[in-house]
Amino acid sequence: MKSTTFKKEVYDQCYHILKDRISTITKNLERLMDSKQNETKSSAGDKYETGMAMIQNEEDLYKRQLADTSKIMEHFQKIEALKKCDMVEPGALSKLPAGWFYVSAGMGKIMVDGEAIFCISLQSPIGVALKHKKTNDIVSFNDQKFTIQEIY
Repeated sequence: MKSTTFKKEVYDQCYHILKDRISTITKNLERLMDSKQNETKSSAGDKYETGMAMIQNEEDLYKRQLADTSKIMEHFQKIEALKKCDMVEPGALSKLPAGWFYVSAGMGKIMVDGEAIFCISLQSPIGVALKHKKTNDIVSFNDQKFTIQEIY
């Protein structure tokens, strides 16, 4: 049995991961913008145009990543870190036979206090299967049935 302190640690780690992602994307975008400004037109016009097109493609990619990650962070920050959940909903930390699942944002596996936690969104296939389920409910997923052991 885990405590709300453990759940808060999971929340904090997810928050820091998202914050670090946003910071990294922002720094990469700033470096790219500096490169774009410092790009000088050479005598080989095609080379300049190709370089600018590549920079523009990277800029578009970083801007999409920043928008997507910022949206995820916005939704994540609506989660009440210490709220006791009675069913699987955003912010629920659930114990299944396969391990711990934290309904927040699809970030994959993280480690907290030596425990593997799978951070999932409710839109993921496992999130859809778990949505609104309660402790001791039986869930079917990937042709398997399992019981939810605990929810925090």
